[in-house]
Order: sequence, then C-alpha cells, then structure tokens
Amino acid sequence: MALDGVLVLDKPKDMSSTEAVEKIKRLLRVRKAGHGGTLDPFATGVLPICLNRGTKIAQFILEGDKRYEGALELGIITDTYDLTGEVVERRPVPGELSAEEISRIMEEFVGILEQVPPPYSAAKYKGRPLYQWARKGITVKKEPKRVEVLSFRLLSFQPPRVFFEVYCSKGTYVRSLVHELGLRLGCGATLVELRRTQKGPFTLEQALSMEEIKRLHAQGELSSRIIPVEEALSFIPALTISSEMARRIRQGRPFSLSVLGNLIRLQKVARRPRVPWLRLVTEKGDLVAVTYYPDRLSGDGWAEMLRVFVS
Repeated sequence: MALDGVLVLDKPKDMSSTEAVEKIKRLLRVRKAGHGGTLDPFATGVLPICLNRGTKIAQFILEGDKRYEGALELGIITDTYDLTGEVVERRPVPGELSAEEISRIMEEFVGILEQVPPPYSAAKYKGRPLYQWARKGITVKKEPKRVEVLSFRLLSFQPPRVFFEVYCSKGTYVRSLVHELGLRLGCGATLVELRRTQKGPFTLEQALSMEEIKRLHAQGELSSRIIPVEEALSFIPALTISSEMARRIRQGRPFSLSVLGNLIRLQKVARRPRVPWLRLVTEKGDLVAVTYYPDRLSGDGWAEMLRVFVS
C-alpha cells in the first residue's frame, strides 16, 4: 500500500529536520519525502513530514502559523541566542523583576515585527546558511524580514527561568524573540527549551515519536496514522465545482475570476482567517486544485491555480 499524505512526527532533541526526514524515508522506503517547516536540532515537537503524493501540498503546510512552548534563562546572552552557543555575556537579574513586568514587556512584541535572522541560522547568504559564515568568524547582516507574533504570554516565572507560549507566523525566530525580550528587560536572556505544539493545522496530539513510528510500521499499522492529502488540506475552505470545470482545470485551461466569485457567493464560502486559499473539489469530493481566495468577488482576469491534482 502506497504511503501518501502527511505523517506528523514528534521530533526528538538533537536531530535536525533534514535528518528526521531521511530517517523516515529510509525506514518507510518511500520515494519522496519532505518536511513542512524546519525545527532547530535542539527543539522538539511537531514536524509534519510529507510522503510521496503528500509532497505536492508541502507549500501550504510551510506557510502555516506556528505555536511553541518554551523556557528562557535570564542573565545570559549567547552567540546563537540559545543554549547551544557560547556565552558572550552575563548580566545580573534585577531582584525586583516580577512576572507582571515580564508579561507586560511580552505583550509589546505582539503584532507585526521587523526581525533580523540570528547569525547562527539556516537563512542563506550567497547560497550558504548564515551559520557557516558565522563559524568562520564572518558576520553577515541580513535585511530584516516582516513577521507576525499573534500572542506571546507568560506561563510561569521561576527565577531565573521564564516559561512561555508563543503563537507566530512562518519565518519567526523564537530565539531572536527571546534575545530581544532579554535586552528589553535589561538583563539579557537565552532560549533553553523549545517545543513546537502546532504547525499549520497539525498539533502535538497527532504526532508520533520515532519509536512509535518504527513500532507501528513493523506491525503494518502505520498507514492509519498517515493523514491523506485531502484531509491534510481540510483547513482550506472548499468550493464545489462541476465535473466539466474539473476536467478543464486539469487540462490546464483558464478559470475566470468572475465564475469563481459567482460560485463563492452562491455557495456562501467564507474565507478563513489567515488562510488565503480556496480548495476546489468535485460534487463527489475529489480534490481538483488549490487557488487563491480572490480579494474581490467580481472583476476580470483568471484564477491562478497553485496546485492541480490529477484524479
């Protein structure tokens, strides 16, 4: 039986996302595999792994928001902004610092931010990750990137450690967020624990450990835990189209925005918050394509098909 869809891995500590994909690929002997959003090696938690036909929807999973739980330590600044780096500075933690003050400063980070990737990161410069330049002592200044922090809240304060939860957009570096928080507090901070609890529509409740995946695969029961492509995209609003429209789309023929808008109005399909796409399905429920949800429901032009699925 072909293994097609998304397998949600609870990535273990000290393993890169690429290593995790390669291990799964070898274990399951699948032809194609890829992950839906990088996790740093020291971080754990939700890592969606797209298998075979599932790799066709990786672009939609990669765009999804992220939710983490983590811990930071006050009074320490490292070159990587986390515990894997070298300590470059130690500062005293103010004795009067309270949970209320920390929560107040955290709230100030909620919203649209211009964030510069940390020097030790996988962001690329001249085709090479920044961490390769940093290890050679070369500091590369990248342009800040716009990200969004939807929530950043304190879970508990056990000096010198702060336990938190953050919900943020794709591309947000939690390490950088922690570093900036430490600077705002005046004592510095470094990330010491990080666990991703959600990536896009996938949560920790769906995730399997590497050991569980090995056991279920050996028992021939893993296929029931692989989320089919159609189900994995169920977070995208669905619009029903005729079999004739489906045939035309699969042939690569244009689909007008005016027709798309009329169908949306007729079926009363609302755009979901933070989901810019629309899933086109047949009356039988077969997945045909994913397109952008139009900014306006009337106007000229053609719908852009981001991905077309063969029946």
